[in-house]
Amino acid sequence: MGRLQGQVAVVTGAARGIGRETARALAEEGAHVAIVDLDATEQAADLAHELEAAQRQVLLIDADLSRVADCRRLIEEAVDHFGQIDVLVNNAGVGDYTPFLDITEDEFDTVIATNLKGTFFTCQAVVPHMRRRGHGKIINLGSEQMYSGYASLTHYTASKGAIASLTKSLAVALAPDIRVNTVAPGPTLTDAMRDGPENIPEVIDAIPLKRFATTSEVARTIVFLASPDGDPYTGQTLDPNMGTVMP
Repeated sequence: MGRLQGQVAVVTGAARGIGRETARALAEEGAHVAIVDLDATEQAADLAHELEAAQRQVLLIDADLSRVADCRRLIEEAVDHFGQIDVLVNNAGVGDYTPFLDITEDEFDTVIATNLKGTFFTCQAVVPHMRRRGHGKIINLGSEQMYSGYASLTHYTASKGAIASLTKSLAVALAPDIRVNTVAPGPTLTDAMRDGPENIPEVIDAIPLKRFATTSEVARTIVFLASPDGDPYTGQTLDPNMGTVMP
């Protein structure tokens, strides 16, 4: 029997990358999963079919995390469908490589609205449901770059640094029943990373463990926090970053 048998997890940005592997890993531990993604893509539908074939209950939700109404609606849809939410993984995020002086107001607003505002209001929407049941786990996705900075991702790193601070405040505000933690991945071998400017031998050679993390390694860190093994943790940041940053 899995560590999350019978529990319900909501994963945002679940169609690809870390979110996709997290949904799989949660399901492998026995959880039923709400897969949240923008425009309910074919990738999200394929994942839903995969998890259903493994005898998990799955709900596919189309939501734009930059819109507060969508943040609230996705939680209500999950509760209406499953009757409960035990785990919320705020994974959805955006951020393009853009020089600081070239970032427009619209680009800045999109990144902050999706990454920070979306996380904030999805947490706000789920908390009453978790409190009624007397327990819950919230895992927010940060980034190693919130420690080190990154010249062409200034809007993105600002949003991720704010998420880490938000996690600490929520951990205090929601204790003792709801635990809130951050997972801050380092360079991870997603499709975007394969095509990005960091996937070059010079960057990989500078990583202490000499490789990027896999999406499944990051997902297992998230599952650890979601499971009973993560019960002693709240307000903490776990860093599956291959040693790139040692905070």
